[in-house]
Amino acid sequence: MYLQTLLTSFALFQIVSSGCSGHNHHIGPQAHYKTAITNVLIWDGKKFGRQRSTVIIIDGVIADSTPVGASVINGNGGFLIPGLIDSHVQLTDCKQLLELQKLGITTALDLGTHPYNVVAKCGEHGLTDIRGSGAAGIVREAKSGLISGYAAESLLSSLEAGEAFVASRLAEEIDHILLSLDPLGSRSNDATIKAVVNAAHKAGLQVIAQATTHASRSQAARTGVDIVTDVQFDKSIEGTVIDNSTSSNPSSSMFQSTITNMCEPFFLYGHAARSMNSTPEMSLVLAAGSSGIDKTTNSHVGEFLHEELARMVAAGFTPSQAIQAATSIPTSAFRIDDRGVIKHGMRADLVLLRADPTVDIGNLRSIVNVWVEGLSKR
Repeated sequence: MYLQTLLTSFALFQIVSSGCSGHNHHIGPQAHYKTAITNVLIWDGKKFGRQRSTVIIIDGVIADSTPVGASVINGNGGFLIPGLIDSHVQLTDCKQLLELQKLGITTALDLGTHPYNVVAKCGEHGLTDIRGSGAAGIVREAKSGLISGYAAESLLSSLEAGEAFVASRLAEEIDHILLSLDPLGSRSNDATIKAVVNAAHKAGLQVIAQATTHASRSQAARTGVDIVTDVQFDKSIEGTVIDNSTSSNPSSSMFQSTITNMCEPFFLYGHAARSMNSTPEMSLVLAAGSSGIDKTTNSHVGEFLHEELARMVAAGFTPSQAIQAATSIPTSAFRIDDRGVIKHGMRADLVLLRADPTVDIGNLRSIVNVWVEGLSKR
């Protein structure tokens, strides 16, 4: 079975691989606490309930309990959604997690930050939960000079190098493997990619590939890559056929900014925009990813996710679908099964909004409070 896919401002994911492993992403030991968020309209995964309700949190988990003995927070008729998930960020400092939290982003997937300890140490601060890949592997047919920002073992020119790269990332306790299929426009080697995919899958990890051209996206499909990220800007992805075991995570906002900063022809961004406008008819699963890189573009970590969701709605998706793209869908795509929905037993990553985002997606910015694993951040 084959599907047409496209490049948009957000991430397209189909759920195909085994779950991510990795380190403990919980905040850590805390004193026993119980919180009741009362008088709120609760997001059920598709819409808000009509009756104001109460959500109980016990020790960071949404619980089936009563408000007795809880610290009560009156939601004043606000709208309660799961914490937002940005499926593609690149961090440079743990302080950026504060920016993410302020904008309601309680989980972020970091792709490509090296050295990885920049990301790994952030989990110690009880901030937005980060899932990371560490350095990307660059798959090439011939060796060449190392590109700045990549690990020494990132240049993958053989099956053995690909397997060693996965082993090195596993030693860093990463959550997924990242490949760059077309850095500097170089061709890649299918056998090497397959070696990386096989080694990653054996360890229970998904493989994400950065692919910005038609050829590299096709290569991702035939080599078993799980998720494709970044925008394809050499042509519209309309008509591009990718095996249905492959997913995609393009970020048109970041590419628009990059193209502008590099003085590249703006028509390149038009390829992404045209594909995004055709996405709703393709029946594909989309998860939001901003690829916010504040040092090299005009983007700001956190801000771009909201812009991505606005672009999604402008392309023809409903605000409700956009909310799903930043909550329940990425948790399915990345096998993070303890969040993304508001129900008993789930991690209490929550955002309280003043206004209804299903009426105007911009209302996702009307944040009253944010909870990360049950702890209020405002």
